[in-house]
Amino acid sequence: MTTTVPAILTQQDVLDEVFSHLTPEWIEVVSPAWDEDPDPDTEDPDYDPSAEADRKLLRSTLATAALVCRIFSEKALAALWRVLDNIVPLLRLLPGTRSLSNIRIYRDISDTTWSKFQSYARRVRKLNSLEPSVPIHPSTWHILVQRLAGAPLLPRLRCLKVAIMPPQVLQGVLLLSPTLQRIVLSTPSDGDEPDTDPETGVFVDNLVRHIFLLSVPADVRRAIQSAAPDASHHVQSLGRFTAVQDLDLFFAPVRIGYETLQALSCLESLRTLHAYVSLGTMPSSASFRDGFPVLVALSLRGSLEDSLKLLQALPPEKLTELELCTETSVTDTVEDYKRFLASVRPLISLSLEYLCLSPSRLEPHSALSLADIIRPMLPLRELSSFKCKLGVYPSDGDLRAFATAWPRLTNFSATHYDDMPDLEPVTVPGLIDLLQRCPHLESIELATLDVAHLPSPSAVPRLENRVRELEIDQFVGEAEADLLAFALIIDRLLPCLNVPRSITAATQETRWTDKLWDRVRLLVAPLQAARRYDTATT
Repeated sequence: MTTTVPAILTQQDVLDEVFSHLTPEWIEVVSPAWDEDPDPDTEDPDYDPSAEADRKLLRSTLATAALVCRIFSEKALAALWRVLDNIVPLLRLLPGTRSLSNIRIYRDISDTTWSKFQSYARRVRKLNSLEPSVPIHPSTWHILVQRLAGAPLLPRLRCLKVAIMPPQVLQGVLLLSPTLQRIVLSTPSDGDEPDTDPETGVFVDNLVRHIFLLSVPADVRRAIQSAAPDASHHVQSLGRFTAVQDLDLFFAPVRIGYETLQALSCLESLRTLHAYVSLGTMPSSASFRDGFPVLVALSLRGSLEDSLKLLQALPPEKLTELELCTETSVTDTVEDYKRFLASVRPLISLSLEYLCLSPSRLEPHSALSLADIIRPMLPLRELSSFKCKLGVYPSDGDLRAFATAWPRLTNFSATHYDDMPDLEPVTVPGLIDLLQRCPHLESIELATLDVAHLPSPSAVPRLENRVRELEIDQFVGEAEADLLAFALIIDRLLPCLNVPRSITAATQETRWTDKLWDRVRLLVAPLQAARRYDTATT
């Protein structure tokens, strides 16, 4: 070992930087507007087994680093426990059954063991606890709540994704901490419809009000005490959660009403809110214009009427991001939705940067184009990201209208509910026009693209842009497509497109696909490599 190594090891900032790159990333929540109902008989096309393998490798590396030397130990352990995909590894530090198929801790926990457990619990900053990897016996949480005596189980937790479902609410409640900056309350499985059972909804609604209100009403305290006596004292001991910046109740088993919105409006740190709203009891004169002081991002699920009612009550000038995942009735038409957008437009700032429109279902029954439907939103000249999923396919003319209205776009997505055989697909010239009118684009997702009628690659302009992601839901004319010509066109249009860097033989852990787009990207990869070589040698 050289004499410079000990000096390097004493540089705490250097070690912090090194181990920060080894910490597994927090698994982000899929945007609800694009979270499809999973088909149990179909493999997830976005499942990446290599990503899971990478997380295991990172954790193994950190565990090994913790054994190297004392200087490494604390840094490696902090990185190893900072982000947990499950609460199970932490619970296994306590004495209990050694079964790999379930967890049940013993009531007799020594002070030494408890102190060690707490030292690891203090390291956890982010936790995904929707579904434990193995069943946890209910007695485990009853033992923990008695031992904690009102103290948070994870006293330094910053981000939490958890399901709180009666009658077993204690598990979810014990994971809450007043230090939380981001909370995602959901059902056990992403994408499920929120449970509308009255008991469940009432409990979660009261819990949300309890942890955010400065003064908790007696009826809220009684409701929690009645529904979950063991959790009641613990919730009261935690106090008010004032650090929350991002609250996601989109798939929580509750529809947020007026009283809960009042509680949330008093939060001075809340910047992002995702909520399923039901505002039947909200008075027409209600206003939150003095509330939500720093709210900039809002994602709404609910009826057209309730969504509009809430937007009318909010301060319009503050929002920079808006998602409207509205639920339309069987009688709602495309014309109704356009009128809804026309009513929404004056309620939001012209400086809006992100807009997502995803009604639950709209049957066109009209000659309106996609651009016609969304025309009320075209004056939003500052938009940098736009997503929509409506009952109308986008055409070249629609893309031209959007690109002309929003030249600053960096992300663009226009998709559809279903595959439809009779349609007018987007063409390569239409894609070229979009790229030229929006030079800052980085990702594009389209419902269709015509690959049966391709222009000559030599006639396609070579563009300079930063588009790395292109997703097409449905290629029209795939059987007649000239893959090499298509690859040459894509290489000229998208010089920075993400392409495979290597090919791995299929095993049980890895798989490959023969889909057209995957084959085209394989052809684009050597074209990119050739250009890089030419650049390096000239």
